Amino acid sequence: MHFLSPGRPKGLLFGVLLAAVPVLAPAQPALTLEAAENMALQEEPTIARYRERAAAREEAAVAAGALPDPLLITELMDVPADRPRLDGDEMTQFKVGLRQAFPRGQTRTLRQERGGLRASQAHARGDDAERAALNAVRQAYLRLYNQRRAVALLEGNRSHFEELLEITERALAAGRVSRQDVIRAELELERLEDRLSAARAAEADAESALARWIGPQAARRPLPDALPELALPDDNGIDHHPLLQAQDLAVADQRRGVDLARQGYRPEWSVELTYGMATGNDMDAPDRLSAMVVLDLPLFTRNRQDRDVAASRREVYAAKHDREVQHRTLTQALASQAARWQRLRERERRFEERLLIHAADNVEAAEQAYRAGTLAFTALMQARITYLETHLDAVQVATDRRMAQAELLYLSGATRR
Repeated sequence: MHFLSPGRPKGLLFGVLLAAVPVLAPAQPALTLEAAENMALQEEPTIARYRERAAAREEAAVAAGALPDPLLITELMDVPADRPRLDGDEMTQFKVGLRQAFPRGQTRTLRQERGGLRASQAHARGDDAERAALNAVRQAYLRLYNQRRAVALLEGNRSHFEELLEITERALAAGRVSRQDVIRAELELERLEDRLSAARAAEADAESALARWIGPQAARRPLPDALPELALPDDNGIDHHPLLQAQDLAVADQRRGVDLARQGYRPEWSVELTYGMATGNDMDAPDRLSAMVVLDLPLFTRNRQDRDVAASRREVYAAKHDREVQHRTLTQALASQAARWQRLRERERRFEERLLIHAADNVEAAEQAYRAGTLAFTALMQARITYLETHLDAVQVATDRRMAQAELLYLSGATRR
């Protein structure tokens, strides 16, 4: 009777896993997480969209601060109705002039400031899109790693279950075990094959999810043997999160809107300068210059200016509420992910320091007891199943811990490792 003995962990979570699974030389270089991150940032259109939107708003802000275009005025006046000729009357004149309007108060400055604030909002949204893209590609990468390791573990342990089936068949022929033991061995082998099929399907799903960020060809590349480590989350909380920065800028934008509405109490005015000349051939009248200033009079403000200011103030309150909602959402997510990350760290340590060792000891002891005839086959089978399940769980916990850490980095920490 012969079994492949599982090695003990050597202080690393995947010592046994990597020793048990043969590693073939990849035809392509391994895809590191850092390489996947770089590809995702280069190819992600959401980031480019916000950058372009910010640039557009910066251009619009400059335009918003400019004076309106001047108006060219041409006028032919006092043409006789009974004799419509340009040179037929001493009163007929031709005028040409310019009119320049000047918006109310600080309207141009405030519009330019609002445009700048909206451009800054787009930049903040772009920063969040970059963080979100990094988080998403990390999640997809780690999920694919988990599925590929699960497939490797199941394939690596299939020979053990096949060997157990052969042993029970020989033992049945010798009359040492019952038919039920053979059926149990066949059942567990078929269950492993089914799990392997499901794991391969999950691997294909994970690969397609990663391909959304880096392309299908890159997603098919092999991954490194070791799980990547991420930076530790910062302790700054969410105060510097781009989404909160965008909300703060939105509040400032609406406050400028209140100031802009207040400009409605100030008059809008324009200046007009014209040059006129008589058109008669025999007229010796001098050419004439005219200047005019036009002011509107905001006298009746109750149903217009007052309402505009009140509406703008309401928009400020609404923007503040939006900011509070965003703050609460991020705070709740941060607290939840921090607690989950801490629990997963404890579980990962438990697997590394105790569970993997106990699983290996359990299989070794079960094999020795079965060879000595003091252990039933079902107990040996259960020891082998427990060994496999423990390693699958260890990979899952280690991956989940890093996925939670990636979420924390999105919420509070640095964007890059």
